[in-house]
Amino acid sequence: MFDREDTLTGRESESALLAAALDDGVPVLVLGDPGIGKSALLRTAGAVAKARAFRVLTLAGVQSEAAFPFAGLHQMLRPVLDATELLPDAERHALLSAFGLADGDSPDPFLIALAVAGLLAALATDRPTAVLADDVQWLDPQSHQVLAFVARRRPAGVSIIAAVRTGHPSPLRGTGVAEVTVDGVDDAAADLILADHAPALSPAERRRIRAEALGNPLALRELPAVARRSGLRALNLTDRLERAFGGRAAELPEPTRDALLVAAVDPVDELLELLAGLTALSGRKAGTEVFGPAEAAGLVLVDAGRVTFRHPLMRSGVLQASGLARQQAANAALADVLADDPYRRAWHRAQSIVGPDDAIADDLEANAVEALRRGAVMSAITDLERSAQLTTASQRRGHRLLKAAEHAFGLGRADVLQELLTTAAGTDLSEMDQARLEWLREIFNDGTPGDAERVFELCAIAERSDDTDLALNLLLGAALRCWWADTGPAARQHVVAVAARLPEEPRQVAVLAVAEPVLCAAQVIEALEGCTGSADPDGLRVLGMAAHAVGHEDMAADLLGQAGMLLRAQGRLGLLSQVLSMEAMIHLVLGDLTRAAAAAAEGERLATETGQPVWRTGTLVCDSILQAFTGNVAEALRLAAEAELEAARRRLNDLLSCVNLARGAAWLSAGRYRDAYQVLRAAFDPGDPSFHQRERFTSLMYLADAAIRAGQVADASAVVAEMEPVAAADPAPILHVHLAYARAVLADAEELYLEALCRDLSRWPYARAKLELAYGGWLRRHGRPAQGLPLAAAARAAFDRIGAIPWADEARLELHAAAAPVPWPAARPDLAALLAAGLPDIEIADRLPLRADVVALYRRTGPDQ
Repeated sequence: MFDREDTLTGRESESALLAAALDDGVPVLVLGDPGIGKSALLRTAGAVAKARAFRVLTLAGVQSEAAFPFAGLHQMLRPVLDATELLPDAERHALLSAFGLADGDSPDPFLIALAVAGLLAALATDRPTAVLADDVQWLDPQSHQVLAFVARRRPAGVSIIAAVRTGHPSPLRGTGVAEVTVDGVDDAAADLILADHAPALSPAERRRIRAEALGNPLALRELPAVARRSGLRALNLTDRLERAFGGRAAELPEPTRDALLVAAVDPVDELLELLAGLTALSGRKAGTEVFGPAEAAGLVLVDAGRVTFRHPLMRSGVLQASGLARQQAANAALADVLADDPYRRAWHRAQSIVGPDDAIADDLEANAVEALRRGAVMSAITDLERSAQLTTASQRRGHRLLKAAEHAFGLGRADVLQELLTTAAGTDLSEMDQARLEWLREIFNDGTPGDAERVFELCAIAERSDDTDLALNLLLGAALRCWWADTGPAARQHVVAVAARLPEEPRQVAVLAVAEPVLCAAQVIEALEGCTGSADPDGLRVLGMAAHAVGHEDMAADLLGQAGMLLRAQGRLGLLSQVLSMEAMIHLVLGDLTRAAAAAAEGERLATETGQPVWRTGTLVCDSILQAFTGNVAEALRLAAEAELEAARRRLNDLLSCVNLARGAAWLSAGRYRDAYQVLRAAFDPGDPSFHQRERFTSLMYLADAAIRAGQVADASAVVAEMEPVAAADPAPILHVHLAYARAVLADAEELYLEALCRDLSRWPYARAKLELAYGGWLRRHGRPAQGLPLAAAARAAFDRIGAIPWADEARLELHAAAAPVPWPAARPDLAALLAAGLPDIEIADRLPLRADVVALYRRTGPDQ
């Protein structure tokens, strides 16, 4: 806290760091416990910014305000709203719509965030701008996300300093912000604070207060008064401080106590509104002077027509001391004076009662519609949940809870979803809502293995539904059960039969693809090729899912890329995690390992946060395959073992097949060809748990590689022969690309290499490079090394670019065998360092790992080549 000279005691280093951050533009997140001094540090930074001629914009989260969409942003931008004229029309309209200042369709959240970043950047061209955000853990979710977006963008001339309580999540973390953790002040600083605010303490009292305060400056300032009044009871520090502030408020005149109560329940700090609410509460005309005693007591600041509590604990202390009945009366009074703001009026009316009230419940449902129009999904969920609590009819109450649950899934809030579903299940749901409940339960239950009975049950519910959207959602849940685990052909065919009776639209196409990815492949690909562009992220997502399911990976990459961008902008993390998991595998197959790594890392994090274990395991498997492709054998095998525990426990054939691919690729990298062949071959055995009718296509190329080196050409050729009739009916690109490679390698026939290379592989750089390498080797072995060299060189360049180190090593071996230069140090700095250390080839091979013949090749060629 501030001392008499308005400087901070014991916070010199933190203050200097924040002052420096104003100039360098790196966003800073200040972390600390309640009362530790975060707010004081922000005020100090604000004073420094003003002294340096910065424009200072402030916002502070208020716990009750989190239900109001974009309330924090409006608080921040209120002084500069006139400057929105500087924005492009679309961005200006989106921002004003978010604040309820313009009418129109629901604004794109990305456009709102872009508008805020653009407005701050435009303001900063005139003078540098500092954004100081306090208690961001209590900002409404929309403002919180936009602030994180701006922090990532870092507009020139804009500095952001935000404070958050320790232990609270924040989207600001992970945006590149510098984090400053504020701990308690040391004993010397604590003694200075105590001497300043409680000079009459005895040494023993000072020691006791210092021990209780744990270096918390606010506690050091307030606890002496608490001890004088009632001693230090066995409460936690936050409770003691709240009681201290509540006790201080209780000593004020009654009109001031009422004024503080109105200010505490009203998230908006406008003085005129608070005075109007106070007049309605007390029945007496109130003037500005009513806040004077509270300001003198250090509880609030009154400035420029605004009333703000000096610390959040002061607000909560006033509320704690007032009791529920008085809080309800204050909310009712505010509702009476907000006739021109139906959104806030409904919210305050809802806080003013305990029992049911259908009229208020209807108003809150209308609030949810308005919140969605502004792009504030979490606010809509809160409004619908409170609306349900106030609804008398059980059936309608359940309907409102299910509507809230649908929005909770879109945001990836599995915790909120499950709570809402549990409550809704206890109501008298209509038949339609009972079907909706089944679908919502299915969303985060991605496939009980082999549960054909549940698949038939979901299909039966879909058939009874008069709502096509709901029926398709239920069928997609059933189809996903067929995809993840083997439910048998009867269940798969029944899903397809029911879906075939519904209109063709993105979800219907996805149901066919996911349930029967081989038998329906031709039909699905024809439907996908006939689809026109869409701006609907859900439609793009399920079309991308369909393309991936049947193996049209290049089309899937485009569709899912667009879907992911839109879902990210809308904050729909539950669906985004699924998109990222699919994208990770697709980019691995196509040969963009950098994008695959990024998608897998983010997808795993989001799937964990949103409670989707199957999708989380899927991204873990993708990471394992990635490590194998890049030559990190030990890590690939570790991740594969971790993923296999979950996949085997639930008998998820799809993921077990992918685990086998990861292991097979890892053993190929390490030169353990028999092990590689054995594990890859299992994916083609219908009796093996890893058999998956579509996922096996992805292993064909690697099966052929392992077969050549393990002496299993005849057996692998039999597998290829079994795949030929499948390929005759299934036009999936992934099957035909892999099958063409396997045919050529196993038959070792030039015409098959040429036939494979004649395919359009512009979107399949990994497969093209492997074909070029294999054909280059064939040409060398058949006495035509000069023709093979360009192919091997192109393959080596492609593998280096992709980051597929083991295959780049193979290409260098081939070039060396053809007596061509083998440049390598830039691609293998790890190997260069071990060679320079003089370690023997066998030890180097074991450490990296690499095959010993590859190490010997690198040693012979030397770093200068």
